[in-house]
Amino acid sequence: DADADATDAEDAVAVIDVPLPPWCAFLVELTAALTPETTTVRAHSWRETDIVGGLVRRIARAHGTPVGRVFTAVNECGLTALVGEALASSSENDAEDADAGAERERKRRECAFAVTTLERDVNLGASDGRNTKVVVLVTVPEELHPRGVLEDLSRNEALRAIKIAFLKLANDTDFVKDVRGARTAAHVLAEYESACAVLKGEHVRRATIEAEIASKRGAEFTGTFAGGIAGDVKRRWVHYKSDWTDALEAPVKCLSATLYMYFACLGPAIAFGGLAYNQTNASVGAMEYLCSQALSGIAWAVFAGQPEIVLRPAGPQTVFLIELFKRCDSWNIDFLPTFAWVGVWTSIFMMMIAVSDACAYVATRCTKFTQDIFSLFVCAIFIFEGLKNLFEYLGDDTYSTATALFSLMLGLMTLQLGLWAVQLRSSPYMNATIREVTADFGLAVAVIIASVTAYLSGISGLETLQIPSSFTPSITTRNWWIDLSSGDAYIPLIAVGPALMLTALYYIDMNVATLLCNTPELKLRKGAAYHYNFAVLSILVLITSCLGLPPPTGSLPHSPQYVLALSDVEEYTVDGETQRKVIKVHEQRLSPLLVNVLIALSFLVVPLLRSIPMSVLFGLFVYTGITGLYENHFWERIKIAFMEPRLHPPTSYVRRVPLSRVHAFTCVQIACVGMLWGIRSSSIALAFPLFILLLMPLRSFLFKKFNIFSPEWLELLDAKRSSKQNLGPHDDFDTTLLDETKDNAWLHTTAEERNLGFMTFAEVGPAFNAASLSASLRDDDAVTSRARTKGGGIFGVMSILRAESSSSPNLEETHTRSVSMG
Repeated sequence: DADADATDAEDAVAVIDVPLPPWCAFLVELTAALTPETTTVRAHSWRETDIVGGLVRRIARAHGTPVGRVFTAVNECGLTALVGEALASSSENDAEDADAGAERERKRRECAFAVTTLERDVNLGASDGRNTKVVVLVTVPEELHPRGVLEDLSRNEALRAIKIAFLKLANDTDFVKDVRGARTAAHVLAEYESACAVLKGEHVRRATIEAEIASKRGAEFTGTFAGGIAGDVKRRWVHYKSDWTDALEAPVKCLSATLYMYFACLGPAIAFGGLAYNQTNASVGAMEYLCSQALSGIAWAVFAGQPEIVLRPAGPQTVFLIELFKRCDSWNIDFLPTFAWVGVWTSIFMMMIAVSDACAYVATRCTKFTQDIFSLFVCAIFIFEGLKNLFEYLGDDTYSTATALFSLMLGLMTLQLGLWAVQLRSSPYMNATIREVTADFGLAVAVIIASVTAYLSGISGLETLQIPSSFTPSITTRNWWIDLSSGDAYIPLIAVGPALMLTALYYIDMNVATLLCNTPELKLRKGAAYHYNFAVLSILVLITSCLGLPPPTGSLPHSPQYVLALSDVEEYTVDGETQRKVIKVHEQRLSPLLVNVLIALSFLVVPLLRSIPMSVLFGLFVYTGITGLYENHFWERIKIAFMEPRLHPPTSYVRRVPLSRVHAFTCVQIACVGMLWGIRSSSIALAFPLFILLLMPLRSFLFKKFNIFSPEWLELLDAKRSSKQNLGPHDDFDTTLLDETKDNAWLHTTAEERNLGFMTFAEVGPAFNAASLSASLRDDDAVTSRARTKGGGIFGVMSILRAESSSSPNLEETHTRSVSMG
């Protein structure tokens, strides 16, 4: 079957292998023009004049043609693409023999190409706010018609094709990222050829087809018993070895993500354990939460289909557990046997869902409307519980005023240090390595700093972590394994109702976590495993319930945050808004395994854990909730309601949907969150998972019934399209180019018309008259060379400039004139 699938993919590639569009053929044609003589690796230049001048000189030396005006055609995604005019030869050179003149004309008609990679990123005014990493320069004849792909195009069409080519190179390939690591010109050439191959389609089409096949298998009903599970196993088994070895490719990222998620899981496990301990009369506590986290997490890292999803006892499950205890207490029923039977029935129902491919319903029908509501609801639980526990110190008479205020300060210190570490990644301070390491390890450092501050403060009476000193259940008189035959005989029967509610919660919780981790923005490449993961989870629910442990689930917002922690991420600012782009995710099993091994090893350092103030963990609660809002479109629209309209972020729905409809959509979601919160706090809290499940049909009913949203508006608001729209001309270039006139006016354009053409396709970035720029740079080179012979340094340069001030009075004017043209 695997061979057949590969054959089908190859056949599909062959079927869609159409002639290359002009922009793609042009990039491939430039491969011959890129040579070691026109390539600069890891240039230390940072001034525009130095960077552009270096490219101009390399083209002049390699092709013998001077370059005139230069403008920026593309300036985004770390790539600055410049287009320059190849000037005619001087009159004395034109007087040479006809063969030499013909050769010069032939060279000038060929597009020259030069590439420079920069040692350090440089701000060249990119529209997307990202610093430039790679600069390229391509030349076109000033008056003569070019050779090759551009020969059949008019001047405007040719400039447009060049612009589209480098937009595609920047946006649709990893050329900029890959070429940054090049240390030789040969490596740059190889990466450029690889990028051209991707754009030609050999790789991208095959990857697209395979991804489509994989997604359909994972998100559709197979019609056979356990067909979805079998498909998930087949699809993920081929990656099982690489899941372990890929961790060795980025050991620092693996370590930082491990420590980040260790503290992110340890804090909630202890805090939720403490909450459950107080609310369940010590039936379940921190010991049970840590055991559940370690046991299920280790098994999940080894056996799960997609181990990047974080498995842990989460907030909604804790709410359900507390409400179940309250009902058992009011009905005078033994809690632990009831809890175990609820877990047994839940496991059975979950396995039935997995083998019937029912997870496909959530995978295909659960839109961002439901995902964002549930995600914000969980984040709100984290923020509310963290702040509530912090401010409860102020109203608790058992704590002095100093202790209460200091506890509040520790929680806010942990929160602020963690947020500062995250924000440092996109700041201009320090170098990129320090920013990345600080952002990765910031949360762990924040917890350590706050704990050490508490220890050194000398303030007594701080609440610290309560955990048994030995490996025993919270109720020390019970065994770990719960006897299912204990308690009343009707307990297995009455446990069916709560089990249905808990199954509904798992059905939404686990599949939404999987959906959010597999969004295109996060760039997971190895594929999801909806059905197989749900089957593995059902087994873990059975085991943990019979042990009296809180059952785990795919956690929000931890799962998407963990994927980001395993990613190479680039942050940049556009219109004052910080945006984040995932470059690559290091998908693996080693880091999830290490996270939960550290949780298990925490039992060996119980005295150290017991010294951590609870206020620090409550601050960690708030941090987790706040950072979970960063990627939530619902939260983004809530903020828009309080913004000045001209300062709205450049999202697709803001540009294309009336503002009143945006706010109406947001109000509907706010009402849904309010409903869930009210149910959570009411006497029917045990049934709140059912209301979460009803959000999917509720969306369809509301918007079809009231008809206040067009299908296009709903599609944009539900984030089915990319929120960042490419507004450039390259979206539909392949078709619109064919509709334009083919009247070739290249040879008949005036200077004014050529200027207008350059202005039409120019972007913000470097722009020079390279002829005067080259002269300036040659003057600078001569001055610098002679300065070295006079002793070097700035004093040598100053002496040369003073000596030549009388003979070259316009040297500074030449610099000013060339820079002002930019």
